[in-house]
Amino acid sequence: MALSDGVAGISPNTLTILGCGALGSAILFGLLASSAEEATEKTLNGADDQEQEKPLPNGDDHETFEDEEDLPKPSRIIACVRTEQSAEHLRKQLAAKKHSLSVIVVQGENARAVQAADTVLLGCQPQHLDSCLGAPAVRKALKGKLLISILAGVTIPQIEEVLTRTDSKLTARTNGVASPIANGRTTSIIRAMPNTASFVRTSTTVITACSVATPVALRLVKWLFNCIGTVTYITAAQFDACTALCGSTPAFFALFIDSLLDGAVALGLKRSEAQIMAAQTMKGAATLMLAGEHPEVVKEKVATPGGSTIQGLLELERKALRGTVADALIKCTAAASILGSKQA
Repeated sequence: MALSDGVAGISPNTLTILGCGALGSAILFGLLASSAEEATEKTLNGADDQEQEKPLPNGDDHETFEDEEDLPKPSRIIACVRTEQSAEHLRKQLAAKKHSLSVIVVQGENARAVQAADTVLLGCQPQHLDSCLGAPAVRKALKGKLLISILAGVTIPQIEEVLTRTDSKLTARTNGVASPIANGRTTSIIRAMPNTASFVRTSTTVITACSVATPVALRLVKWLFNCIGTVTYITAAQFDACTALCGSTPAFFALFIDSLLDGAVALGLKRSEAQIMAAQTMKGAATLMLAGEHPEVVKEKVATPGGSTIQGLLELERKALRGTVADALIKCTAAASILGSKQA
């Protein structure tokens, strides 16, 4: 579909996603699922329930905003992809999902898609940052809008450098309308890192923002990522470590479970059944720790004197599991820090 077939001018509450790869698509479908649930709940409860008392903010990272209904939540999404094959695949996925938002899938129309939105989610590959945002028309269209980047290893200053390159065309008056959640004619940039669990809306997302990001922009971004999991604010200096800890470790955990499955199969269990048991056991242990128990306490509760668990733990310690895992996280952080420098 050409963008002109589905977009007439500039609409408020439109989110454009530049790059619907694994994470971009996960966020898209997480938003659609959340929107569908919200619409169903309103239908079931009736319009009067919108006036019911709302919980007060409690100061933690998962509070509900008192005026959440006033947030400029997206009512329409424009999903931009690089190839027609990707566009067709995404359209088929959307056709199979029930959702209440308007979604337009376009291919190769980044500038027009950005111009039509007030919030832009940047989800391309880190090495494609320059080709995605560097075009004068895209930089011009981003003026006065909110840009949310989920690019691993790409810092806010790196994005600002791409957007502020000298170009005479950018001094001309833009045809777009500044977003009410951005700061004047300056592009407000917020950096976020969700993970692959966005697909099942249990992502852990970390967020940091540029100095000109408005309170409304921060609240909107928090609401957006709360649709697919939990949100934690961090400093820019912590971002690469959190990219490794939150973004990469699902693969670490998958490797650990896969190793358990190999052992289980060797012991005569069916792999499919062992996977359910191992994953549920990991989920249970994680739930205990999320409830406040220290990992050491969980371990001590299971490793009773003279039991079988302590024998397995000693074997893991002999094979240096603790140091190996810590070193893997450190290596992963170092790799994340240079992803943004590999420009295509």
